[in-house]
Amino acid sequence: MTDDRRPTESEAESRIMLAALYRILEDARRYEEYAEVAQRAYDNELVDFFGELREETRGLAERAGKLLAQRLADGGVQ
Repeated sequence: MTDDRRPTESEAESRIMLAALYRILEDARRYEEYAEVAQRAYDNELVDFFGELREETRGLAERAGKLLAQRLADGGVQ
């Protein structure tokens, strides 16, 4: 941070990416829970749907993690 305690632009970007990654991972966990409920109800169509959402979301989480790592390596949040 700068001396006036305001985050720099790169620190702000890194924090935004960290928050986004956290939310994306929460979504993936939620979709897993929904799939489990659908499985207990023997609704294979919903199991597949929520499974697809979970996998797509995990892909987004991986991408967000890479973007965050890139920014941290470039001097983001310190």
